[in-house]
Amino acid sequence: MARTDAHGCWLKDQPRRDRVRRAARPAAGVRAAFAALILALLLLPFSLAHAQEPVRGDATLVNGGGYARLLVKLEEDVESEVVTAGQILVIRFKRPVAVPMDKVADALPDYVGSARRDPDGMAVRIALSRKVSVNTMVAGERLFVDLLPDTWAGAPPALPADVVKELAERARAAERALRERQLAAELKKRPPVRVRAAVQPTFVRFTFELPDGSGVSSTLNAQKLTLLFNSAFNFDLADAKVSAPSNISSIDQKIEGDTSTVELTVVGNVDVHTFREEKNYVIDIGFQQADKPRAQVIPEAKPPARATPPPKPAVETTPAPQQKSEAAAQPPQTVLETRPELKAAEPKAAEVKPAEVKVADVKPQPKIEPAESRPAAKAENAP
Repeated sequence: MARTDAHGCWLKDQPRRDRVRRAARPAAGVRAAFAALILALLLLPFSLAHAQEPVRGDATLVNGGGYARLLVKLEEDVESEVVTAGQILVIRFKRPVAVPMDKVADALPDYVGSARRDPDGMAVRIALSRKVSVNTMVAGERLFVDLLPDTWAGAPPALPADVVKELAERARAAERALRERQLAAELKKRPPVRVRAAVQPTFVRFTFELPDGSGVSSTLNAQKLTLLFNSAFNFDLADAKVSAPSNISSIDQKIEGDTSTVELTVVGNVDVHTFREEKNYVIDIGFQQADKPRAQVIPEAKPPARATPPPKPAVETTPAPQQKSEAAAQPPQTVLETRPELKAAEPKAAEVKPAEVKVADVKPQPKIEPAESRPAAKAENAP
């Protein structure tokens, strides 16, 4: 008889489900292992590239006056560890290094017999010539290893003065950078301090709207007006830069620690007045108005003089000698043909009159008869 669970479901196929579940567990483990293998293969090129780029540096061994000092200086800060095993000094690094150790072995044979670097660059091994105690100091990217003989008494040697000074400067710079980042984060949360600008006929007024308890001092030299505030403010200088007169070349601000500075670069001699007005700090900067350009008087243009027309030449219509020769060459009937030519000359003279050209009087030419007609006339009158 089949069984039922609490919900009334039949449990007839319960063994089969168990077998399927047990078979699925190894398959899930295989998939996880395969995914891990793929991830390792993907990261392998990056690890190989990282291993192929060792950090370069150099090593020197000097006599410090009763002891030997080994200095390993790298291009980058690499974490290291110094251990001793009998007469062997081992320096292990977290990253491979490329430090030549040839000169170390020959520098002080009383302390060091030989030195070499591991092929993978992860460690440096030094064989000591005598029994010493080791003192290690780390200063940034430099590692100081002091080899103190058995006869050494007192405190171990300190770092060089120049190294201590450099470390102090680095510490101060790091602290200053951290404080500036914190102040910058706080200033982003604060609203900016507005600087209002008002342009007057002879000066420009800048008004700094400061909160309560704010102090400010001003310094004017030949080329710059400096305002020093006792708190770190983020000023809104948009209106001031737009309304700045021509004798102010730039307006900048910067934050240094807990103070802020506004610098106005001036050009030439500038008349500056500063005063407090309740909470506000007011600056008046005078300027000279540019001369207005005078209007140019343009002379009235006179009408051009009329050009007198040149004298008109008289036109003569006297016949040219060619007319006589043409008339002589004509046949006897030219007596009748010469009259129309004389009549046709009159319209030509009339055509010239509209152009106001004076035409000389044309005298009629005497009629020219051919020589051959005269004997014929005499023959007719003969009895």
